[in-house]
Amino acid sequence: MDNHFENNKELMNKLDESFREIRSIINTYWGKYSISGLGITHARMMTQLSENGPTKASHIADKLYITCGAVTGLSDRLIELGFVTREKDANDRRVVLLKISELGEKHVEEIKAVRKNLMIHLFEGLTSDEMEKGMYLFNKMKQNMVTFNATEKE
Repeated sequence: MDNHFENNKELMNKLDESFREIRSIINTYWGKYSISGLGITHARMMTQLSENGPTKASHIADKLYITCGAVTGLSDRLIELGFVTREKDANDRRVVLLKISELGEKHVEEIKAVRKNLMIHLFEGLTSDEMEKGMYLFNKMKQNMVTFNATEKE
């Protein structure tokens, strides 16, 4: 493994830097066109709630690959803006669900439009084959990390 790193260190560093640059450019685009100054994760949370209905914070955390604490911070901001509400589960009063509000639902369509335009710009000029290759590479890297994380727990 160390030999693989040493032989490919420069290329790995370039890939890492490119990934960070792309994320930064995406975040800048999102900041320029987003509603109410909401970040991408706020928008993803609102979209999840719109598509799936009232949801427990832990489920949202799993879907967005963030912590429950992060969901609390994000939801506090969305509640403050009137985009999301907290409500008790009718079947179990101990369970608190997050729910998209009517106002939030209206903004979800704007979020989807911004995301669509972002995707159009991001993938412009790429063929379906190139995008499939990208998916293959991302899935392979994700699996590498899933495998590593599983062995770390042992």
